[in-house]
Amino acid sequence: MQVGRFQQPLGEPIGLQVGWLSLVGGGPFPVVPKVPLYQYTDVIILLTGGLNTQNRWTSTQDDIDTRQATTCANIKLVNVELYTIQVNTGGDPTSTMLQTCASSTDKFYLLTAADQMTATFNTIGTNLTKLRVAQ
Repeated sequence: MQVGRFQQPLGEPIGLQVGWLSLVGGGPFPVVPKVPLYQYTDVIILLTGGLNTQNRWTSTQDDIDTRQATTCANIKLVNVELYTIQVNTGGDPTSTMLQTCASSTDKFYLLTAADQMTATFNTIGTNLTKLRVAQ
Protein backbone atom coordinates (compact mmCIF):
# COMPACT_ATOMS: atom_id res chain seq x y z
CA MET A 1 0.00 0.00 0.00
CA GLN A 2 1.41 3.34 -0.99
CA VAL A 3 0.82 6.12 1.51
CA GLY A 4 1.12 9.77 0.59
CA ARG A 5 1.67 12.74 2.88
CA PHE A 6 -0.93 13.40 5.53
CA GLN A 7 -1.46 16.12 8.04
CA GLN A 8 -0.13 14.52 11.20
CA PRO A 9 -1.47 16.23 14.30
CA LEU A 10 0.91 16.59 17.19
CA GLY A 11 -0.29 15.47 20.56
CA GLU A 12 -2.85 13.17 22.04
CA PRO A 13 -4.17 10.63 21.83
CA ILE A 14 -0.79 9.27 21.04
CA GLY A 15 -1.94 5.63 21.16
CA LEU A 16 -4.11 6.05 18.07
CA GLN A 17 -1.36 7.89 16.22
CA VAL A 18 1.23 5.25 17.09
CA GLY A 19 -1.15 2.49 15.96
CA TRP A 20 -1.68 4.26 12.65
CA LEU A 21 2.00 4.97 12.05
CA SER A 22 2.91 1.37 12.88
CA LEU A 23 0.67 0.28 9.98
CA VAL A 24 1.56 2.86 7.34
CA GLY A 25 5.08 3.82 8.39
CA GLY A 26 6.21 7.11 9.79
CA GLY A 27 8.05 8.48 12.78
CA PRO A 28 10.14 5.64 14.20
CA PHE A 29 8.27 2.98 12.21
CA PRO A 30 9.40 1.75 8.79
CA VAL A 31 6.81 0.85 6.18
CA VAL A 32 5.78 -2.74 6.84
CA PRO A 33 6.80 -4.98 3.92
CA LYS A 34 3.90 -6.84 2.35
CA VAL A 35 3.71 -9.72 -0.07
CA PRO A 36 2.66 -8.13 -3.39
CA LEU A 37 -0.09 -10.58 -4.42
CA TYR A 38 -1.70 -10.95 -0.97
CA GLN A 39 -4.69 -8.79 -0.09
CA TYR A 40 -4.27 -7.27 3.37
CA THR A 41 -6.78 -5.69 5.70
CA ASP A 42 -5.21 -3.18 8.06
CA VAL A 43 -7.10 -2.80 11.33
CA ILE A 44 -6.77 -0.65 14.43
CA ILE A 45 -8.77 -1.37 17.56
CA LEU A 46 -8.79 1.65 19.88
CA LEU A 47 -9.78 0.77 23.45
CA THR A 48 -10.22 3.85 25.63
CA GLY A 49 -12.16 5.46 28.42
CA GLY A 50 -13.30 7.95 25.81
CA LEU A 51 -12.53 11.16 27.63
CA ASN A 52 -9.75 13.24 26.11
CA THR A 53 -8.96 15.47 29.05
CA GLN A 54 -5.31 16.43 28.69
CA ASN A 55 -2.38 16.42 26.32
CA ARG A 56 0.99 18.14 26.15
CA TRP A 57 -0.42 21.48 25.06
CA THR A 58 -3.91 21.87 26.42
CA SER A 59 -6.52 20.44 28.74
CA THR A 60 -9.41 21.65 26.57
CA GLN A 61 -11.35 18.60 25.46
CA ASP A 62 -12.53 20.26 22.21
CA ASP A 63 -8.93 20.96 21.14
CA ILE A 64 -7.84 17.43 21.97
CA ASP A 65 -10.86 15.92 20.21
CA THR A 66 -10.07 18.01 17.12
CA ARG A 67 -6.56 16.54 17.01
CA GLN A 68 -7.96 13.03 17.34
CA ALA A 69 -10.60 13.69 14.66
CA THR A 70 -7.80 14.67 12.27
CA THR A 71 -5.99 11.41 13.00
CA CYS A 72 -9.22 9.45 12.48
CA ALA A 73 -9.83 11.16 9.13
CA ASN A 74 -6.29 10.31 8.01
CA ILE A 75 -6.74 6.68 9.05
CA LYS A 76 -9.98 6.41 7.07
CA LEU A 77 -8.30 8.06 4.09
CA VAL A 78 -5.94 5.09 3.71
CA ASN A 79 -8.73 2.51 4.23
CA VAL A 80 -7.60 1.22 7.61
CA GLU A 81 -10.53 -0.40 9.42
CA LEU A 82 -10.93 1.47 12.70
CA TYR A 83 -12.84 -0.05 15.60
CA THR A 84 -13.37 2.13 18.66
CA ILE A 85 -14.32 0.79 22.07
CA GLN A 86 -15.31 3.11 24.88
CA VAL A 87 -15.10 1.52 28.32
CA ASN A 88 -17.56 3.57 30.33
CA THR A 89 -18.03 2.01 33.75
CA GLY A 90 -18.35 5.36 35.53
CA GLY A 91 -21.44 6.79 33.84
CA ASP A 92 -19.54 9.30 31.70
CA PRO A 93 -21.21 10.53 28.50
CA THR A 94 -20.90 8.41 25.39
CA SER A 95 -18.13 9.85 23.23
CA THR A 96 -19.54 11.28 20.01
CA MET A 97 -15.96 11.69 18.81
CA LEU A 98 -15.30 7.93 19.18
CA GLN A 99 -18.55 7.11 17.40
CA THR A 100 -17.52 9.36 14.52
CA CYS A 101 -13.96 8.08 14.57
CA ALA A 102 -14.96 4.45 13.94
CA SER A 103 -14.96 3.38 10.30
CA SER A 104 -18.72 2.79 10.48
CA THR A 105 -21.45 2.81 13.13
CA ASP A 106 -21.17 -0.96 13.65
CA LYS A 107 -17.48 -0.56 14.54
CA PHE A 108 -18.15 1.52 17.68
CA TYR A 109 -18.73 -0.33 20.93
CA LEU A 110 -19.84 1.14 24.25
CA LEU A 111 -19.01 -1.07 27.21
CA THR A 112 -20.59 -0.30 30.56
CA ALA A 113 -19.15 -3.28 32.43
CA ALA A 114 -15.71 -4.88 32.35
CA ASP A 115 -17.16 -8.33 31.67
CA GLN A 116 -18.36 -7.10 28.24
CA MET A 117 -14.78 -6.83 26.97
CA THR A 118 -14.28 -10.51 26.08
CA ALA A 119 -17.55 -10.68 24.12
CA THR A 120 -16.70 -7.45 22.29
CA PHE A 121 -13.28 -8.68 21.18
CA ASN A 122 -14.81 -12.03 20.18
CA THR A 123 -17.35 -10.15 18.02
CA ILE A 124 -14.61 -8.07 16.39
CA GLY A 125 -12.50 -11.18 15.80
CA THR A 126 -15.45 -12.98 14.22
CA ASN A 127 -16.14 -9.99 11.96
CA LEU A 128 -12.51 -9.89 10.85
CA THR A 129 -12.54 -13.63 10.18
CA LYS A 130 -15.67 -13.30 8.04
CA LEU A 131 -14.04 -10.43 6.15
CA ARG A 132 -10.98 -12.54 5.38
CA VAL A 133 -12.97 -15.59 4.28
CA ALA A 134 -15.17 -13.43 2.04
CA GLN A 135 -12.15 -11.97 0.28
